[in-house]
Amino acid sequence: MAIADLIQELQNLKHASREVDVKIGLLVGWQRRVEYTQENGEASRNVIWFLHGEKTARLPRFTETIDSALQLVDLVAPRSTGGVSWSDETDGHCGTAVINGGPYCRAATPALALCIAALKIREAEEED
Repeated sequence: MAIADLIQELQNLKHASREVDVKIGLLVGWQRRVEYTQENGEASRNVIWFLHGEKTARLPRFTETIDSALQLVDLVAPRSTGGVSWSDETDGHCGTAVINGGPYCRAATPALALCIAALKIREAEEED
């Protein structure tokens, strides 16, 4: 998936999406392995996530919490500066974020706005 398409998807979201979290994670370097097991005649599927080759407890919920969105920012732009704000807007854009003097990114929630700002940094890096 192209970064521009993922940014557009984030801009259209009204709330957190685990499916989009997975797309973001895979885009920024997370890897996953799926294991299937059989216990007592029941099959189960277990997804194991890795970052930089190390097994992690789980993929962060980038689109759900500001803390997780900030983890994404740190992956994309370590030691960055920026800000995030929220308001009660009537147009559905309640979150705004900016990183390293980049564009102001608006979305339905502050976490979504941070994700968009982080991915815009990644998009600009790939264009260079």
